Parts: sequence; structure tokens; C-alpha cells
Amino acid sequence: MSIISPSAFAPPVASRVAAPQAANDPAAASAPTSLREKVRRLERAHSVQRAGHAAVPTGLPAIDALLPEGGLLTGALHEVEAGAAPSGRVAAHDGAALGFAAHLMGRFAARTPGTLLWCRRPSGVFDAPPYAPALAAWFDPARLLVVTARRDEDVFWAMEEGLRCPGIAAVLGETRAADATAGRRLSLAAEKSGVPALLLRPQPAPPQSVCVTRWRIASAPSRSTPGLHDIGAPRWRLELRRNRFGAPSTAEIPSWLVEWNDETHCLAVVSETLHGSTGARFEESLFEERMVS
Repeated sequence: MSIISPSAFAPPVASRVAAPQAANDPAAASAPTSLREKVRRLERAHSVQRAGHAAVPTGLPAIDALLPEGGLLTGALHEVEAGAAPSGRVAAHDGAALGFAAHLMGRFAARTPGTLLWCRRPSGVFDAPPYAPALAAWFDPARLLVVTARRDEDVFWAMEEGLRCPGIAAVLGETRAADATAGRRLSLAAEKSGVPALLLRPQPAPPQSVCVTRWRIASAPSRSTPGLHDIGAPRWRLELRRNRFGAPSTAEIPSWLVEWNDETHCLAVVSETLHGSTGARFEESLFEERMVS
């Protein structure tokens, strides 16, 4: 595949000079809350206008109520990163974040015909590409085009070229790198084309301000049948860590416990939320006991 030089991702000189000045500007730091909220609304209106007022619901009403226009903006960049399991560790091959990203790709695919572009860099010898039969629960694997790159720079380049290519319904990139300049380029390309872009990170990465939403997904203990030691339906813990144009949440980071249904092929918010409820803590303790035994 064609490779672009990493120097092409370097920011212009003007932006490198302006950034430190803005960071050291006491007037900007002391801006009143009302002014910041007014700027946020103007940014939201501009983004929605550029995206053609297009937003795709996640299928979870409790979550869509917080998102701008009731869903994920299509002409925007969204991040999905893996979170820590109940044990406190981030598994190297935890499928929760990948499953949620595939769910979002399926929502985008249901709205727009075309090819789904999946760009990735193999993480090691035991790395495996996306498994088509598993992805069939969210979208038709025949629509999927997988691009494998050797460097993170090539992953970003392939994503950016895909966003500019007609016939692409959505673009997803797997990467461990955190390149703010590449993120800005992806955000601008998605805004210009109206095609959604997803960044899937197998581990938490330094936050970037260019994405519209940032999600942290972790595996959660499933609910077993009383009296049996069976394996229940998959559950994930969702955290909305950034919501640029949606309802502000400065007090706390919204989180939900969701469950996947293999029969209906959809996610649903379960009653045992992760806001310190006794039921959630009890099920997490059962999960830890199973892992120990």
C-alpha cells in the first residue's frame, strides 16, 4: 500500500505558535461559564449544519437523550477505548470495546449503503483480524473492506483517504497511537465528507479534544440464572467520557450497564446501573469469585 511521510502530519507553524499563547492566556482561562456555554452551542450548531443535521441513534434511548440531535453525528470523529475490567486490569484482547465499535458500525451501515472501511495495524504475532461470522451480528461482512498497515501513520492515512472516497459508509481505525494532528485531519475529513469516523483503541489513551464523543467500554459480569453457574448474556460497562455537542455532564461521567441479546441482535440498558448500586457490586463480586475459582 502507499505510505505517506509522517512529516505530512506535522501542524503548521502558525498553529504551533498559537497553541502555547492560548494556553497561557489568563483571559481565556477565566472566561465565564455563560460565555463557554454560548461558544459550545455555536460549535454544535456549526457541526450539525456541516453534517447535514445527520445523527444516527445508538439504539439506547437513555444514551441517545444526551447526544446531540439524539444520536452520533455522522460527519464527525468518535473514539472508543477499552476500559478496566472489574478486576482493575485492561485485558490485551478484551472484546467489549471492539463489540461496541462493531455495534456503532452496524448502526451507521443500516443508515447508509456502501462499504465499511476497517483500518488496522497488527499488534503482534498472535493478532487476529476481525472475525466475519462474529461481525455478522451487527452488519453484513460482505460490505467490509479491511486494510492492514505496518505503521500507525499508515492507518491514519488510510482512514483519511477512505473518508474522502465516495461509496464509503463509515471508517474505523484500530490504533494505539495518540496523534493529535492526525486526529484533527480525520475530524476535518469526516466533517467535510459527512462520513463517520471511529478510532478504536485497545487501551486507554491520552484524551484528545478533536473527537465529538469518547467512549470507554469494559466487560462486566453477566447475570446468571439463580441456583446455576451458567454464563449469561454478555454485558458491557459504557462510560461517556466526552460529549462535545451534547448535554454537558460536568458533575460526573455518565455510565450505563448494557446487555447484548443474541436473539434480537441489539443492546439494552439493564436495571442494575453502575452508579454504586448494591446489585452491581454484588454481581462484580460474584464475577471475581468465578475468576479466582
